[in-house]
Amino acid sequence: MKRKAWKLIAGCLVTVMIFASLAGCANKEPAQTSGDANTDAVTPEGKDAVVETVKGGEDASGGTTDVEPTGIQAGTSFRFWTNYDLPVYLPWIDNRGTALCLQVYDNLLVKYKGNSDDIRCNIAESYTISEDGLVYDFILKKDVYFTNGNQVTSKDFIATWDAVTKYQPRGVANVKSYEAKGDYELVVTLNAPSASFLYELPTQSVYGVVDHTLIEKYGMEDNRAAVGCGPYYIESYVSGEKFVLKANPNYHNPERAPHIETCEVVIIPDVNTAMLALENGEIDCMNTVNIEVYNTLVDMGWDIHIVEDRVNPFWLNVRQVDLFKDIRVREALAHMIDWQAVTDLVYDGMYPVAGSYWGDGVGSYPYSDKYTYDPQLGIKMLQDAGYKLEDIKFTILADPDFTDMEVAIVSQLNELGLVNVDTVTYDGATCYGMLKSGTYEVFPCHNGYGLESPLTPFTMGMLENGTQPVMFLKEANPEAFEKAMELYNSANTAATWDSYVDYVSQLTNLVQEEVLALGGVKVMRFFAVGSKYKGVYISPISGYMEFNHLWVDEG
Repeated sequence: MKRKAWKLIAGCLVTVMIFASLAGCANKEPAQTSGDANTDAVTPEGKDAVVETVKGGEDASGGTTDVEPTGIQAGTSFRFWTNYDLPVYLPWIDNRGTALCLQVYDNLLVKYKGNSDDIRCNIAESYTISEDGLVYDFILKKDVYFTNGNQVTSKDFIATWDAVTKYQPRGVANVKSYEAKGDYELVVTLNAPSASFLYELPTQSVYGVVDHTLIEKYGMEDNRAAVGCGPYYIESYVSGEKFVLKANPNYHNPERAPHIETCEVVIIPDVNTAMLALENGEIDCMNTVNIEVYNTLVDMGWDIHIVEDRVNPFWLNVRQVDLFKDIRVREALAHMIDWQAVTDLVYDGMYPVAGSYWGDGVGSYPYSDKYTYDPQLGIKMLQDAGYKLEDIKFTILADPDFTDMEVAIVSQLNELGLVNVDTVTYDGATCYGMLKSGTYEVFPCHNGYGLESPLTPFTMGMLENGTQPVMFLKEANPEAFEKAMELYNSANTAATWDSYVDYVSQLTNLVQEEVLALGGVKVMRFFAVGSKYKGVYISPISGYMEFNHLWVDEG
């Protein structure tokens, strides 16, 4: 493997102080963080590559703002690769659509340049928080228009939040009520104070505002209603081929005004085909978790930006597989996977072995010895529980990004005598459908974990009405489920960030002790971006890129 310096986009986490009477948006300057960009360097264990860390909110391309253009650069284009289609691209329909939603749908607040330390007003002109932390009062700007020319008012947010309540209930999990007070004021009342609310409903692009008149006319699942007020609008969509986005010339926020005139989201299902398209100049950017593609791109001379992504724990579907109802089986399996061998074999050791379901992220909790690699102990536990090795039968579901890892895991288990364990690969859309319906046996998934919202995987995966069920704790241990719900509710209503994180950590520990997943490795996502593009801001953990900050260096 050819060794080169690689950049790691590292994140910082802001602490939200919710007990303030005024939280306005007067300060537009980026938040200051300690340390200098591109100066910290470490060497991964067993590696000769130098890792330069680049903080969130900084340009991974090394561009400088003093030469950044103003306005739209006529004739410029940027072609971004994705491996999946979005037949319905309203923001609340499909969680996988965030990469597109970021460009098209704006919200009240925004993580400026993907930086969690720098939450700014966007459509909101200002906001206040009541002294008891229950009531959020947002005042809207009056110069914001959808790209069809209709003005954005509070009615649009009410209609959007009604859709969120139906399709993305996690966004309103702690919301008691929301109401419009006139055309330019929104009042949200919470059930209890929340340290994480500002990161959720008023900020996430999957809750981005949509024209209420179109929702009323076409419904919540019709693309004719997919009109936002973001820096780009969808000019055209060809199913299975591409989205064509055009810069919004009347965009309301000068700090986020677009520069690239035309952006395309090009749909190529196969990563190797996408790599050829990059080489041939048919796309300008691709990102992948595939180490072989990474190696090939490095050998081709591409400078790679490496984004620290998330752990994808291998969740055991207790509801589907009777064997998994026995915690002795679950723990035995956790002892039988050598994760270091997996990452060494499949990822050249570049994917760190995780010490928790969330790695070392916010809300994590170190594994107990239930996850220690000891295959002979695992075999003994199965035998002591009355199982023959051939009794252990299940299929690990894989999407194309992680097939090699699943094959490596299955090979380890087969070699230990678990010959009836196998894996099957389906396209991403099929896997996503099986995840949402809970019709899989084992599946690796981060389930929406984020530094600002570490409770999200539990909201989506543990609650009985969760949209992506992965934590079948109620079926595994009803008493533990009751305790987990107490911790969940305490976290969801925590008055301070520290107490919120503490409750999430306790909840993580409880779920880990029930061995609802087999562990995993922390994913690294590799970005290759054409060298002429500057303003490359990639959000840590989520790995999303906002096109509006991109510009072409014409020097």
